Amino acid sequence: MNSAIQPDEAINLLVIDESLSDTDAFSTVLRNVGYPTHPTRIDDPEQLEEYLQSEEEEIDMIFYGSDTRNIEAKQALALAQQHRAEVPLIVIAKGEQSSGMQFDAMRQGAKDVIAAKEKEHLAFAAVREYQALRNARKLKDLQRQLSEAEARCTLLVENSRDAIAYIHEGMYIHANKSYLDMFGYVDMDDLMGMPIMDMVAPGDHKEFKAFLRALSNGKNPAKNLELHCRASDDSTFDARLEFSPASIDGEPCTQIIIHNRSDSKELEKKLRQLTSTDSLTGLPNRDSFMDRLHELAELPESSRKPMSMLYILVDNLQEIRSKAGVAAGDAVLQELTEIFSAEVSEGDLLARFGEHTFTLLSTTGRMESARELAEKVRNAVDDHLYQSVGQAFQPTVSVGISSFSIKSKDPQALINQGYNACSSAHSDGGNRVAVYDAAQALAASSGKEGAGQDIDDNQMREMIEYAIDHDKFKLVYQPLVSLEGDSRENYQVLLRLLDNKDQEIFPENFLRYAEQGNLMNGVDRWVISHAVGELVKQRKEQRKVVFFVTLSAQSLTDDTFLLWVCDCLRDNEARGAWITFQVHEEDLRAHTQQAKKLMEGLKKIGCQLAVDRFGRLPKYETLLKHLPLDYVKMDKYFAKGLATDQKRQDELSTLANAVREFEMKSVAVGVEDANSLAVLWTIGVHYIQGYYLQEPSENINFDFSSF
Repeated sequence: MNSAIQPDEAINLLVIDESLSDTDAFSTVLRNVGYPTHPTRIDDPEQLEEYLQSEEEEIDMIFYGSDTRNIEAKQALALAQQHRAEVPLIVIAKGEQSSGMQFDAMRQGAKDVIAAKEKEHLAFAAVREYQALRNARKLKDLQRQLSEAEARCTLLVENSRDAIAYIHEGMYIHANKSYLDMFGYVDMDDLMGMPIMDMVAPGDHKEFKAFLRALSNGKNPAKNLELHCRASDDSTFDARLEFSPASIDGEPCTQIIIHNRSDSKELEKKLRQLTSTDSLTGLPNRDSFMDRLHELAELPESSRKPMSMLYILVDNLQEIRSKAGVAAGDAVLQELTEIFSAEVSEGDLLARFGEHTFTLLSTTGRMESARELAEKVRNAVDDHLYQSVGQAFQPTVSVGISSFSIKSKDPQALINQGYNACSSAHSDGGNRVAVYDAAQALAASSGKEGAGQDIDDNQMREMIEYAIDHDKFKLVYQPLVSLEGDSRENYQVLLRLLDNKDQEIFPENFLRYAEQGNLMNGVDRWVISHAVGELVKQRKEQRKVVFFVTLSAQSLTDDTFLLWVCDCLRDNEARGAWITFQVHEEDLRAHTQQAKKLMEGLKKIGCQLAVDRFGRLPKYETLLKHLPLDYVKMDKYFAKGLATDQKRQDELSTLANAVREFEMKSVAVGVEDANSLAVLWTIGVHYIQGYYLQEPSENINFDFSSF
């Protein structure tokens, strides 16, 4: 007999019986139908009660032998009902049994009474009851997760700066503080039972009634309405109302979010300031700095001047925080901000780029001048007397320098180069300056002599081939966090290429060479095999880690790839359910039939599937309809400036609704700030990924329970 559901682990079987041989026989019955067991035999009443009471003992099923003299059936059933009511108990009749006795046993809590000789009947009953127990436990766990998700959602609504209310049949049933403040009410008691029509200016009553009527009948495709709202003091303001279906305590209702358009310009100004400024230092943040770089990159060459960038790492900030305290560390950052600001010239842009890092975009394009500025900054940090920590913890900085020429089109490359140069300075002991030189870096990385020579495509491809054969890649990980209480630890797997000094080279600087040289299949297999090895290690530590791994177009079109994945999982004793394979939308469109065939095969071995960089191309519903996807990862475009960009909010909401209609999970990628979080939750996105949570890291230690 084959069961539709196989247990992840052995069944913990409690046998109440005097016969050791019968206990072995019962275990054999379950093993014969594919269910391994861990049996425990008890025939003493005191020992039985102690075992049932123990919270440390896991019990999945109880067998009671009817000829057990020390423990009567009535006593065993009573103890089981008292201490383990959810665990199924089956009475195994070893002699002639009357129907009356069978009914008595089942009235007292037994799930079935089966003759000992009816092995097949016993197997069917045991499997049936075990599956029912698994489903009950899963339901209980899902109910707990739902309760936790609802609590988080309620907390988000209550603390949201958006004005949110819930109505049923035109009457208020709940509103958050922002909503009450907008209309001038103190608490919910003032609104309870009040019709929402009282909040609308009389001149808009007719339009609002028609809108609500069409909305309740499902005839109005529009979900937004602009009209005049009326506050408690009879003043009016222009507002934009957004409607969506919701439920409270299991009862259907309508959620309303109101935006005061009268204050929209001032609000947008404040939001732009909040989302573009680091709260601790007052400097522009990462997003603001990157926006400026993109603006410069889009200028015509005739309007641009060469510039340089300093990537500044505070070498020992973590040590200062751990020994002197977090407050002292923050004070050091504020003092460093003053030091850096004193070195900024007109036209320069200083920003706090990360937790330990600053960036300075300098108007000087000469490398000699940039190095002089970097040394000046480094010396100023060295010479300063810090009021917050005195001389006990003297901060030092490592500075990496990269250049931004008039032909530069890739701002991220400038950041990566500055980061690599800074990492080199830090690896050499810190408190020093390093300049990024692309030719030298590639020459050193490829193992060629003659630093400074130009590196051609063939040499770069040789470097990648060497990395595949000699493990000169490195994996880093970035968490994906659920907004709905999913307890699994999801991580995106990202790749770095290492040069001969083990400095990291980012994918955008080498993957195109791998694609041109038909090396992506080898790169993919290196990533997957090492990711699977790490997964096995994490799973042995009882962690529910799941990796998202990207597949290239070359793997999609490789007929041997699926078999290779099966072999890789088998050789490592890993499971397909631990991996979610993701593919770029443009690759899926280019190879739809081959992708569908591969995905169906991956599904059969338990893997989950995702599409990423999704939603910017037309007719995206076709892919959702025809491919067996589990996750849809939105393009980073949608997260950029989301909190203040209504157009992107509307686009993302439409996309998220489409994903939900196909019963898939949506993932917002590139989330950089807390202000976007409430918007993403309101839209109904399932997961988020980005620097707001954590930068890609070698460590798999993100605390999912703290989110």
